[in-house]
Amino acid sequence: MTIEQFTVQPTFVILVAIVLSVIGIIVLVTGLSSRLYGPAKSHNFGKGMSSRWVLIIVGLTVIGLGVGLFAFGGMPSTITVGSSYVHLQSSPLFGVGDINISSSEIASAYVAQIGSGNLSLPIRQNGISAGNLNLGVFTLGNGHTAYVASTNSTDLIIQLNNGKYVILGTSNTTALASSFSQNVYPLKSP
Repeated sequence: MTIEQFTVQPTFVILVAIVLSVIGIIVLVTGLSSRLYGPAKSHNFGKGMSSRWVLIIVGLTVIGLGVGLFAFGGMPSTITVGSSYVHLQSSPLFGVGDINISSSEIASAYVAQIGSGNLSLPIRQNGISAGNLNLGVFTLGNGHTAYVASTNSTDLIIQLNNGKYVILGTSNTTALASSFSQNVYPLKSP
């Protein structure tokens, strides 16, 4: 029984998380620095809330967002190909979560380029889309729902019997498609 694993690493999300954390730290340090903002009562916002405290609160909030995005959004999605099944495990932050697909649930499978025609991703229901990074639940150009975990424009397209799609692409989609074809379901021409 052959089991192979492939990953989809959302490096863009990690970069955004790092940038948010750095911005939050800068804002927090600015708020804590009395030399830059002088006495706390010199810049009041409303009822006694000084600009210093606003900056501290905003800084801590942005740091928290960055750390949370890094912890939950930066997790790689794992694609496991086994005998007669493929399993996608992805961060629930992007709405994909865990998906198990047995060969009996598959109507067709092929390798194709996403981004145009029936395989365009015009509506993101949940998740993230930036360049070639697509993670989440999308509505395809043909109107069907697709669960997508991809860092590549060339992907393994799996159409399920229920009309939904699962689209998977890694830095080595060729190896993923080959393993899928040998262990789960034969690939067809699109």
